[in-house]
Amino acid sequence: MGLRISPGSTVNGVLEDDTDVLYRVLVARLRGLDLAYLHLVRADPDTGVYRRIRADWPGVLIGNPVLAGLTTEDVSRAAREMLAAGSDLVALGRPFLANPDLVARLRLGAPLNPVRDRYLMYVGGAAGYTDYPALAGQPSSEPSVAFDGPRVL
Repeated sequence: MGLRISPGSTVNGVLEDDTDVLYRVLVARLRGLDLAYLHLVRADPDTGVYRRIRADWPGVLIGNPVLAGLTTEDVSRAAREMLAAGSDLVALGRPFLANPDLVARLRLGAPLNPVRDRYLMYVGGAAGYTDYPALAGQPSSEPSVAFDGPRVL
């Protein structure tokens, strides 16, 4: 089992005025739970909160980067920065949903499908979830790619 947290998130009006202290205590308590991973949502590797969590968390850390845009360059840059800052894995939710062949697109430097309506994602049904075209115009049939270690796409 793993845990997904979002330090400093303001979604739904949440306000944290003690983020540094709150997450330092949380991570210290989580260390004893034998979690498979800790997943940071909207992680910014340039912040003190991210660096402190990475330093305090001894296990697998998954970073979900804040994306400046949804271009091949933006996504590749954000993934490289997360890995360079110590994330063990990088989560790219919206880019993967909008691009069923995201790995191939990043390797080729091919353009990415734009996210049509992020409010349709994760709500059930094909619209906005499984209906994005692959490079050839058909849903991707590319098998999962096994990597032999961390590397930048």
